[in-house]
Formats: sequence, C-alpha cells, structure tokens
Amino acid sequence: MTMTSLERIGTVLQGGIPDRVPAAPLVCGASRRVYGITYEEWSQDAELAAKSMIQAHDLIGFDGILGLVDLSVEAADFGQSMVYPIEDTAHPDYDDMFIKSPDDYYKIERIDVAKAPRMQHSLKYMDIICNEKAADTAVMGFVYGPLGILNMMRGAEKLFKDCYKHPDAVIAAEEVITDVLCEYIKEYAKTGVHAIVLDTLFASQSIMSKKMWNKMEGPFAKRLADEIRANDMMVMVHNCGNGIYFDVQIDAMEPVAISFAYEPDDCKTMAETKEKWGDKTTLCGYASPATYAFLGTPEEMKAECKKQIEELGKDGGFILATGCEFPPNGSLMNAMAMMEAAELYGKY
Repeated sequence: MTMTSLERIGTVLQGGIPDRVPAAPLVCGASRRVYGITYEEWSQDAELAAKSMIQAHDLIGFDGILGLVDLSVEAADFGQSMVYPIEDTAHPDYDDMFIKSPDDYYKIERIDVAKAPRMQHSLKYMDIICNEKAADTAVMGFVYGPLGILNMMRGAEKLFKDCYKHPDAVIAAEEVITDVLCEYIKEYAKTGVHAIVLDTLFASQSIMSKKMWNKMEGPFAKRLADEIRANDMMVMVHNCGNGIYFDVQIDAMEPVAISFAYEPDDCKTMAETKEKWGDKTTLCGYASPATYAFLGTPEEMKAECKKQIEELGKDGGFILATGCEFPPNGSLMNAMAMMEAAELYGKY
C-alpha cells in the first residue's frame, strides 16, 4: 500500500517500517525560485513565502516541509540589525552586532512574541502551510537554540570566548531568550505543525566540548524540548556540526529524530552510527548540500542517495535528507533527484 508522506514519516518516527524511505531535501529559501520572487521578498512576506513552498512541494513532492526561514529570525526580534539581500539569505549586519561587549548580554529583554515581526512571519508562514499541506505531509517548525541566537548577535568566536570568560552573562541572556522561545513554541502549536526542529549546532566537536555544552545550553535545550512535548508536538533536532554529540543531545532533549551532516563524535562510519544510534532515534540525513545539491548533477545525487539508503535505511529508522538546508541557489533538479532515488532504491 502506498502511504501518504505524513503516514510515511510518522511510521518511521514511531519505529515502524514504511512503504519506502521517506525523503526531504530540506528545500527552504530555494522554494522562492519556483514562485519567482526574490529572497528579500521571501524573507519578509509570509504569504509569498507560503505560496513559494506550496508550489515547490507540488513540483518536487518531498515528504517533509521544514519551516526554516533563516537563522536570524529570533535574533532580529531581540534587536539585532539585519541585512536582506535580494538573492541570498537574510543575515545579521556584521558591522553592527547587538552584543558588542560581555555587558551587553544583560541588555537582552523579554519580548512579546505577538509583537515580534520575524517570529510572526514564521508563524503565519507555517499556519498557511499547515492549512494547505498538514493533512497528508509532515510539517515541522524551526526554533534556533539560545546559543545559536546569541551567535547571531555576538559572532561565534566572541561568544565562544564569553562562554569561558563570562559564563554568567551568557547564561543570563539564555534565561531571557528561553522564556521567550517557550512562548514562541506555544504559538507554533496553534499553527498545526507536527513537530518542532531545535537547532543546537553548538553541541558538536567543531564548536565546544560536551561538558561546556551541557553547562551552557543543555538545560535550556531540555526546557524547550519539554515545552514542545507539553504542546503535543514532536521534538526533532538539527545539528550539522562535525562530530555531533548524539549522546548528550538525546539525554537533554529525547528527540524522535536527529538531522545531521557528519558522523557523531563516537562513530567512525555511518554504518557504525546506524548500529549504535539507530534504535535510539530516527536518523535524518546526510547528503552534502554543497557537493550534491549545489555542485553535483542529478545522477550524482541519485548515486549518493542510493549509497546512503544502503548504509542507513535497513529496517526503517531513516529519513533521507540533505545534511543541512538545500542551497538557496542550488539546482532544484537535484532535489527532484533525491525524491527519485527514494522511489528507485528506498522501497521496503
């Protein structure tokens, strides 16, 4: 029996075996090109963003829709000045970071989500998507973790140093941010999304130690995950860092799935990752956006997806996806190729 996309992903997340491997090339901003609008418009007009995603989904047919707009959504509402390029992802104004010194962490104030323009953009975007697609397609909201938000307001290098030298200031800011994110999650629940993806990039060898992450973000990640479940949504995690910490993130958040780009720190191969972690959470990944979505050909994407299905797809527990967001200017033919690969090589 052929399943709907929602049934397919729901079956995998509950430990069952679907009709085929679910697939989601994590098309986000790239959807604007299907509808024919600029990135600047897509980033600031929720109705246009939703129309773009609906058309992209109709064209490509991916099993899951991810509500990521960009990584600066929450930071902008906390006061970070922004740049909205016409043909590329919105980002902070790097010449005018909100946190210019450790003392500025204490300047971050609680905000009303109802009056937060960019968070409201994301909520309206997801509300429209859910009304159109949630009956038969998995729809996931997106929340950046508190350290990630501070990264958008301070810069990674300075934030990392502050975690060592001024941890109390960083934690004070995270307390405020997490309070607001809990309210944001409650508003997400009203849209009808099935899950929230928490991005906890700092929980990887490429950024900080497990001990530091457990101290600096782990307790806040747990609180956010608990809030998601309390509002009847599933918890998923995205972390495209190198040497991702599966263990501490599972302990903190108990996600039904982890979206990743590289092997976790305690595994040398993807086969070992499947053996060690495949019965503890659903594995979601891991085609390189740069190598296969941006620079590669459709045939190269299909060959890579075949390999990844063979590595991680046995007995379920796997969602084929890009390791991070599909490149905004990547070839959508390669997104289609991923879906073709799932049909060709992913049937159980």
